[in-house]
Amino acid sequence: MKDLMVELSTPAGRVFAASVTAIDLRTGDGTVVNITPQHESYVSTTDASEITLQTADGPCAFVLENAVAGLQGSRFTVLAESIRRVEARAAPNLAA
Repeated sequence: MKDLMVELSTPAGRVFAASVTAIDLRTGDGTVVNITPQHESYVSTTDASEITLQTADGPCAFVLENAVAGLQGSRFTVLAESIRRVEARAAPNLAA
């Protein structure tokens, strides 16, 4: 299975970049969108509030303020006003 390349950035520059196997993106209304390498189409959201990434080292999570996110091919990009790393919660939707 191929991985997704994820890049999280703010106007000040890149905060995080890695290859991941799955993404859980939480929106402001609490909806969780699960994104895996099988999603080949373009996905876009302007209401992203939290993101959990499944990396080779395990899950990592970030809180996003005023964020937009999109998937194009195998590259997932987030641009946010601010990005803060937090402890990853249990996320049953993440691929192992």
